[in-house]
Amino acid sequence: MNRKLKIWVGLGGILLAALIIVNCVLIFKEDSKIARSYYISDYERLNAGHQKAYLEKKAIIVPEEEIRIAVDAEALSEISVRQGQAVGISDEIAVYKTEQAEQEQSRLQSELTAYEEELATLEGILSAVQSNSTDSPLTTIDSQQIDEQLSVVVETEISQGSPTGAIATVEQRIAEVERNIEILSSQVSNLSFSNVLSSPVDGVIGKIVEDGGTVTFILYTSEKNFLAYISEEEWEQVEENQLAELDQSLFEGEEALEGESDSIETNVNSSGEIMGTVVEKQSIPANNSSVWFNEMQKVEELPQPTSFEVRIDVDGFIQNKPYASLTKTKIILNEALNAYRVNSEIVLTKEVVVDEENGETVEETFVYTIGEDGRIELTQVDLAFEDKGDTIFTSNFADGRIILHDKDYQYLSQAFFPMPMELPNKATLQTLNWKEYFEYLIF
Repeated sequence: MNRKLKIWVGLGGILLAALIIVNCVLIFKEDSKIARSYYISDYERLNAGHQKAYLEKKAIIVPEEEIRIAVDAEALSEISVRQGQAVGISDEIAVYKTEQAEQEQSRLQSELTAYEEELATLEGILSAVQSNSTDSPLTTIDSQQIDEQLSVVVETEISQGSPTGAIATVEQRIAEVERNIEILSSQVSNLSFSNVLSSPVDGVIGKIVEDGGTVTFILYTSEKNFLAYISEEEWEQVEENQLAELDQSLFEGEEALEGESDSIETNVNSSGEIMGTVVEKQSIPANNSSVWFNEMQKVEELPQPTSFEVRIDVDGFIQNKPYASLTKTKIILNEALNAYRVNSEIVLTKEVVVDEENGETVEETFVYTIGEDGRIELTQVDLAFEDKGDTIFTSNFADGRIILHDKDYQYLSQAFFPMPMELPNKATLQTLNWKEYFEYLIF
């Protein structure tokens, strides 16, 4: 009897084990058709916001403009300023010898005429390039149409670059030439009634260089910009006219220094951040010939093997910081309004057929969410961009929508969550009636 019982118990155990194994295979195999329920422990609730991708860099404060005035050393009787001295517009920098003033005026007038001719040439080229189709990969201006006055860099960009690039190059050079014309006109005008060399701007004497019989005055304007140094990889991400968030401490206390609450005007966004704009991105690597490159190297390790200068402008006056001060900036590479940010590991990408006849597919982005009926859904979203291991996407989700962290779920399966450990507040309890209490207790 005991022997038969043992046999039946053994057979029963084998059948039970086989049943469990078959059941597990049917339920948990990848293409199982049997519905299952999932215990959800890793999830988050989404809230839309203004999502941004930044390039965070240290930056150095520099003059907005460096003006160089070169004078024949023999023509001067006196240098009236020293390095580091603050000067205002029309302040005396140097004094010409009386007998040399007229000759210097003639030389400056010749330079002024040359710049005016270059300006006319540039404006003609700009008009010609703008009349071309901007869809063309190259301009239709050849080197024979370009005046010899133009630099090699400008000539190359105009004759070999795209129309858009050529227009930007010519417009930049026009701005430089117009500035030189303004300075030279002021010098010629001053020499008409005095033998004094005057400052064309408010600023600081950055340097006085005497070399080869020429004295060069380098003036730093009072208006300041920021220079950041980026790597070659970062260079491809940064574009002119991108916005940058600046360190707010740069402008703290300036109103007190100025004495007037409305004396400082800055570009502040809706979140209170002070904004700047990338106004220039250099295509040539920076080197030791730049004063600011050398100053930056003293306090910050720059990208290797090459670094490129990026200039950031701000609509404000930096009063309480000297040149070469170190600060922080965050260049905005990408941004999306009403978007969601999640870890890229919980996002799925799948090929979706868009043209069955031709077999054309596109890669789309999906996330697992919980539907209104409590079932797991694979929901398509619109990819905005990716940033440092995160995926930023847009969707018509309502705030608070649940997104699941795991990616191994069966579509439309039921889900259940951990028992809430937080008691509802009094206001929530007062909104429930006895039927709702009973329903929650039973189910």
